[in-house]
Amino acid sequence: MKRGIMAEQTDLKVKTMGNATLQLWQGNQPLLTTDPWLVGRAYFDSWALHHPMSDAEIEASLNSEFLWISHGHPDHMHIESLEKFPKGKKLFIPNHYHDEISQTLGEMGFDVTVMKYRQWYKLSDQLEILCLDNINQDAILIARFGDSLLVNLNDSPLCGDASFIRSLVRQHPNDSTYVFKLVGISADMLNFVDSEGNRTIEPAENYKPGCIKDAANQIAGLGLKNFCLSSSQHIFVRQDSRWANEYEFTHADFQKHWDQNHIRVLPPFVTIELSQNTYVEDWPQVVADDSQFINDNGEDDWSDKLSEEEWRKVAAFFQKFETIEDIIDFVDCIVGGEKRRVYERDRQRKTPRGVRFHVPKNSLLETITWGYFDDLLIGNFMKTELVNMGLYPDFTPRIAKYGGNAKVYSKKNLRKMRAHYWRRNPIGVTLFWVSGFWRTRVQRAVSDWADDWGVKTPMKWAYHQMRRIIPGI
Repeated sequence: MKRGIMAEQTDLKVKTMGNATLQLWQGNQPLLTTDPWLVGRAYFDSWALHHPMSDAEIEASLNSEFLWISHGHPDHMHIESLEKFPKGKKLFIPNHYHDEISQTLGEMGFDVTVMKYRQWYKLSDQLEILCLDNINQDAILIARFGDSLLVNLNDSPLCGDASFIRSLVRQHPNDSTYVFKLVGISADMLNFVDSEGNRTIEPAENYKPGCIKDAANQIAGLGLKNFCLSSSQHIFVRQDSRWANEYEFTHADFQKHWDQNHIRVLPPFVTIELSQNTYVEDWPQVVADDSQFINDNGEDDWSDKLSEEEWRKVAAFFQKFETIEDIIDFVDCIVGGEKRRVYERDRQRKTPRGVRFHVPKNSLLETITWGYFDDLLIGNFMKTELVNMGLYPDFTPRIAKYGGNAKVYSKKNLRKMRAHYWRRNPIGVTLFWVSGFWRTRVQRAVSDWADDWGVKTPMKWAYHQMRRIIPGI
């Protein structure tokens, strides 16, 4: 049975414009634009768009009736781009744990609406939207657009909302269901090194089959019928981060490794005609525009050293995180060739766990000033040396997600924040936490055991066969 807003679907389009920017068109009017990154670079000049937007694409974004911002990362909430919009533009944001984003956008002159969790907002006779904010301080946007259901996962985990999304898909009267999602590894820290400074990450081809098959299984588990890559179309342009471009996942990689044949895989950069379930490629050459490469490292000089006062500020930044006391013994920073211990646990473990960040001065100081440590991790010019630990499941979330975005630094406030999300969706969030424990603790332990015994390859094959047969496990 069709819903009240499901009237004529004629001339409804979705355009994927690069990185996380999606645009919904009704007739000749751009109705909604998400995460508008239109010009410039991000992450201390490390990221650029896959290719520059055309003047027409930028103009359409500026003329869009509504905007939606998923979260505070600078490739989603891109200040230089947002400054181009006229004052009073209607902008929707998730109900994140801290109100910093709404305050900032309000001060910039936007007409901000904070969306309540799982509540529909009607934007036109053809469009209504719903937002799922989550503990990762990210968000998912779901749109009923004419007779189509659009699920914009951007780079958000599901965080316990899988069954809710699945129920919306099951209730939808047709197969015009689309998901837009990040698939890849280059939107997080990859630049791991050993004690000699040698990069330790495996070749890109070792990651592609598993990542793509996991994404296909997740989408199959949600019941969605069409997939388009999103939040992934960027390139690294600094001299010290360009190496990460080899970890891009291309459309050819998806054609090679995608194993859910009942789900259509669309190329990136397309305009989708929803009434016909067809698309036109807007950037058919696919290759990124490397003319955007810069001949330096942004405003960083790796030889610059910190003053004593600056070292104290760096130490104060890490030492305010009571939330990391139980997971790490030390944090070292190496700046301009000088190493300092900026955090140390009172009672060290017999086998200490720690991390050393090889980082340039300017970006480090800007990071501790504003508090967004994720920007350093995602930029992939900083080098990370792990000692008997990993960044996940605890360190990065507690420093970057909960600290930088939610402003949670104490154990008490961490418990309070977790309770906030659990109370809204107790079953889903509990299952999400159990699933996370399984992936990050049990599966890794089994993987290490299989590696030691030389049976990792056949076990990996068996695991992916099970996931193909039983989507969502």
